[in-house]
Amino acid sequence: MRAILFQNGQWIVDEDGVTTAEDAESEYWFEADRLLETTTRGGTTYYDWPVHMAEKTWVDIEAFIEAFEKALELLEGKYKWPVDTAMLTASLGVARRIADQTRRESRS
Repeated sequence: MRAILFQNGQWIVDEDGVTTAEDAESEYWFEADRLLETTTRGGTTYYDWPVHMAEKTWVDIEAFIEAFEKALELLEGKYKWPVDTAMLTASLGVARRIADQTRRESRS
């Protein structure tokens, strides 16, 4: 069993990466070395995980963002590059907008 470094209501950061908590609606896990993967949307590059998870109706985006930021802090050295703080800020902002839109569309 991997050591839990951080946990909130939906997410766990362990020594190897990020996973959903046991009582989460769906199972998800990704390794620490994948934290800084990127995606391009509308010509802008973002960190992929916040944007990707924002599109899922079962994800509490604020809980994910909290866990993602903790993972960046606690797992530093397990991913290859330094965090680009401007890209992180933009990624979290667009993730919040996507999550809000996803929630509104799922209620329609």
